[in-house]
Amino acid sequence: MIRRVTRIAIFSLLFIGASRIYAQTAVTEIPVAQMIRLRTVEAKEISSPNYNVDVRTESIRRDGSLKWLMVKAVYDTMPKWTDEITLTFYVVLRGKVDDLPQGAKEINLFSGTVTVVNVPRTKESETTMFLDPYTLARYGEPTHVAVVVTINGQPAAGMAEPSSSAASQWWTKETPNQTPLLTRDKTPFAFVEIDKQNTIKP
Repeated sequence: MIRRVTRIAIFSLLFIGASRIYAQTAVTEIPVAQMIRLRTVEAKEISSPNYNVDVRTESIRRDGSLKWLMVKAVYDTMPKWTDEITLTFYVVLRGKVDDLPQGAKEINLFSGTVTVVNVPRTKESETTMFLDPYTLARYGEPTHVAVVVTINGQPAAGMAEPSSSAASQWWTKETPNQTPLLTRDKTPFAFVEIDKQNTIKP
């Protein structure tokens, strides 16, 4: 009787162990392309946030009159946790000859990359990058925007607007301007809606 009970106990432990291994394997075997679903990508002008700072009795106030360019991707993630997601944004600006540097083309491409880490399963998560106000003012208005996503170093997704331009992969055909898009933590928007933002990898 004791041996039978022992065999049952051993079998139960083996079954539980195998179930755990299977469950862990099932999680890690989710295809990368199914780990994320892009909802939207957009580029739009946004005013500087209003804030006050007191420095040694001197008050500094920003009135929010400057315009930044915000590029944003909205997406769903499927795994319970994703170690890291890297998003590379591309945006095209059309400028006026009188504003642009001498010899510059009317159309200019800007780009930037941000990696977010320890991303929980979520719907409508947002990741943003920004172009500074003076570069935006000089180089004009956005005409095209795209994002390319990798997860844990593997290609995962991409999206472009207008969507009709996606097939051409225009972002691979031009050299980006040397002025990069900025991660959110390097802008005045660092603490705006902070609970909606994923952690940026240093």
